[in-house]
Amino acid sequence: MPAKKAFRLVPTGLALVFLTGASLLEGKNYSPEKADLSLPKVGSPPPADLELKAEGSALSEAMAHYATALQLENSGKMREALQHYLEVLKVDPTNAELATHTAELAYHYQGRPQAVAVLEKAVALRPEDPAVHLNLIRFLTTYVSEDPFEKDRTSQLVAEVVKRFPKRANVVSFAVLHHLSFSQRAEALAILDEASKQDVKSPGYWLELGRTAQQVWPLAQMEMREDHVKRVNFFFDRALMLAAAGPKGDAVRLEVAQFYVLTNQLELARGLCEKIVALSGSLQARKLLYRLYDSAEERDSALAVLEKIVEQVPDDVEQRRLLVQAYESREEWARAVPHLEAAIQLGGGDASEYQALGQLLLQARLYEKLVQLCERTTKLYPDNPIFHIHAAFAQRSLLRWEKAIQSMEKAAAMAENGQAELVNHRFYFQFGLTLERGGRAEEAGKMFEKAITLTPKDELDDAANTMNYLGYMWLEDGRYLDKAGELIRKANELQPDKAAYVDSLGWWHYKKGDYAHAVIELERAFSLLKNPEPDDAEIVEHLGQAHLKLGDKTKAREMFEKARDMGPTDPKLLKRIAEGLEATK
Repeated sequence: MPAKKAFRLVPTGLALVFLTGASLLEGKNYSPEKADLSLPKVGSPPPADLELKAEGSALSEAMAHYATALQLENSGKMREALQHYLEVLKVDPTNAELATHTAELAYHYQGRPQAVAVLEKAVALRPEDPAVHLNLIRFLTTYVSEDPFEKDRTSQLVAEVVKRFPKRANVVSFAVLHHLSFSQRAEALAILDEASKQDVKSPGYWLELGRTAQQVWPLAQMEMREDHVKRVNFFFDRALMLAAAGPKGDAVRLEVAQFYVLTNQLELARGLCEKIVALSGSLQARKLLYRLYDSAEERDSALAVLEKIVEQVPDDVEQRRLLVQAYESREEWARAVPHLEAAIQLGGGDASEYQALGQLLLQARLYEKLVQLCERTTKLYPDNPIFHIHAAFAQRSLLRWEKAIQSMEKAAAMAENGQAELVNHRFYFQFGLTLERGGRAEEAGKMFEKAITLTPKDELDDAANTMNYLGYMWLEDGRYLDKAGELIRKANELQPDKAAYVDSLGWWHYKKGDYAHAVIELERAFSLLKNPEPDDAEIVEHLGQAHLKLGDKTKAREMFEKARDMGPTDPKLLKRIAEGLEATK
């Protein structure tokens, strides 16, 4: 019968039970991952290339043998399966893949000569198919004969296949790697050198040789890197030169760009990607270019490219998230918000992503939008206190104190239901702050005291801050002066020489009527202001009040004027400064 490919066989599963890591089936032309054990089922029409004429009965018999072989192999009966595969080959001995697999089984159950015979017959029948030649060489290399002359035969077969197929990149690469595996570097170099002289117009040929060349001239050898890079780049440069114009050649150019990136030739990669983007707007080139700009810390260029990517593929969740990160790194919170919202809508969001969005809305000061989000998240995740905390912060920023307090109370209630990891000392500080601003100072004090109790011993900053805040609140309210003084002194012990805490200490002396000590501490607080800000004007105003109590109007007026010139915005502070200036006329 004519030499036709009756069917395709690539064994999988139990069919590979005897195949080792060095098996010839692992070659480039034989990949178990591309499994296809299909044959026409009984009763179904045969493939178009099976012309059932006089040979119809023989073919039907072969198909029956093939089906039986598969069943036996799947059940682990390899020896019995082999006999049926051999019967199939009698009908179609030109099937290279079937011949290779059958040879594997024959080696294990009949011996090496019988296995070699199967492969040699395939070569004789399909001499123009490089796959059958390579399969034979792989087999001879993997299952080495005890005959010392067999090695010479393998080398001869390699030379013959290269001579027969000099313009087949897979053949050249196979031969080069074959020689390298036997430390025959000179032979490998000779084959690659001859291949580099071939007049081949296919860029794929040069890409394949470029990948192989990296095995011959390793780029990781730093002492030889410059020379090796030049030699390997030759092949990729040829591929670039032969790449088709326009988008059709982008695949080749992108592979070369990837090669440049992996070999740390970043300037070449960058220039090539910029060219691809300019010519065709390739999405993959843009993604690679973004990584190059980002790694070079060229933030503006990276951001511009990333924005173009998102514009080009708005449904790409990963790129949206990268853009969110880029905006966050620049503290452009409001610009990040719509992209995180889109990422959640496109990819679905869990509690952590909604939490990130809530935090982003807080930083962007989009409080009304955060309130709307919390109306949803508190329903989606009713047992998660963080969303009630977000709602409280938003309502507090909008000066809706009662609503903020209600949200804080809901979050605090969850602490009793196993959610205490989020309701910690910082939460109770914020709860106290919300209650104080809402005019509920007594309850606020209890929250601040709870925060102090829950603060870990190594969190000195937080402990001192809460103590100072509570002490100062009591001073301003004119209550618990002794307890206030104790807290303020403790804060100063934990964090000495901090202007705000020293100011509180001075103000405590002032509230107690000890104006002389008040001036001493307030002068010290004033001296600690290295880079005064508008909010620090209160410290200067306090010093003016203390001087005024001691009858030194000149010094007091000087302090009130300094405080005024610092540009505070708090209406209550501005009123006290104005009154001080009036009193010191």
